[in-house]
Amino acid sequence: MNIFKLYAVWDGVVGPKTYFSSFPMFILLAVSIVTIALVIERFIAYNRRKETDTNRIVKETLMHLREGDVEGALKRLGDTDTPLRNVLRVGLQNAELPPEEVEKLMYARILNEKDRLTQRLTPISVISVLAPLLGLFGTVDGLIHAFHEIAVTGTGGPEVVGEGISTSLVATWTGLIIAVLAVIFFNVFNRNVDVMVSRIEAAVQEFLVILKEYQTARG
Repeated sequence: MNIFKLYAVWDGVVGPKTYFSSFPMFILLAVSIVTIALVIERFIAYNRRKETDTNRIVKETLMHLREGDVEGALKRLGDTDTPLRNVLRVGLQNAELPPEEVEKLMYARILNEKDRLTQRLTPISVISVLAPLLGLFGTVDGLIHAFHEIAVTGTGGPEVVGEGISTSLVATWTGLIIAVLAVIFFNVFNRNVDVMVSRIEAAVQEFLVILKEYQTARG
């Protein structure tokens, strides 16, 4: 017996064939595959767009801006597609505008980047709600089938009823496992986005202070 108690699936009471013998179980299988695919995709996307050293990038960019070297600051950011660099790049490209307008442009870019970061999180959230319902549907469907067989054949007993109930409850168990994992990953990814956005907003405030100094020095 392991931590997930999978022995019920393999000890003869509930076999692999009966595990996927109902339509709801096929749906749950498809949902689990979709969930895994979404989690892997989001994990890769976040790691690809995550800034490895936020403080260093902000410090070096602002140092160039303080010295009046906007081109040098842009060169330091390069063409790397990360949320922080994209937001700072917008500020540098519009450094001649009033600080209030630059702030609006930078925060508009933050919203755009946040939207990109939260892509495909909605399906994970939907799955966390839908999976238990699909599992419950599978259980009810299995119980109906089990008792229908008893009514049709006129035979029954603890063994027959027990097998039918055990088979049916696997659907609920599967749905709950999928839902728990979906909720965990949804909250982890959401937390990562919130942390990333908070760091960018802090960098924007630092940028605006240095921008005012830059514009004052230029007269």
